[in-house]
Amino acid sequence: MTPRDRVIAAAEDVLERLLVATGASRTTLRLDDAECGFHIDDVVAEALAPGERTMRGEGTINHRAANTAQWVEMHRRILVQDDLSATDFPAPLGLTAGFGVKAQMLAPVEREGRLDGWISVHEAKAARHWSGEDRNAAMRAVAEVLAVLAGRT
Repeated sequence: MTPRDRVIAAAEDVLERLLVATGASRTTLRLDDAECGFHIDDVVAEALAPGERTMRGEGTINHRAANTAQWVEMHRRILVQDDLSATDFPAPLGLTAGFGVKAQMLAPVEREGRLDGWISVHEAKAARHWSGEDRNAAMRAVAEVLAVLAGRT
């Protein structure tokens, strides 16, 4: 198994646990990593609730230019959006209209002072309140992904 494959497999395991912990519709990892050939505009790893569409290979959104990603870049902390229809930082139309996402959290993946990516937690059923436990689960997932990335060989 290549280092890239190990990162993907480990991240998918992390995201599956996050999906269960939050009861969300989808969890994704987006990451810029030249060594593994990852680019932020495609999903590195993903976990889906039954009936949800994959975001893999969906390259129609310029994620770094999105208001939400710009907010995370500026603040370098988790962005929690309980209702995407009523927010100061709208998500990309492709996310809301295309994938039906109603609420989300974006947890930053930082390495060496750079925002290299984020973990997204999406809710497609309805707007929802993300609890402190949900937020903590997202940040634990980031720590686990960072450990995977640091330990790859």
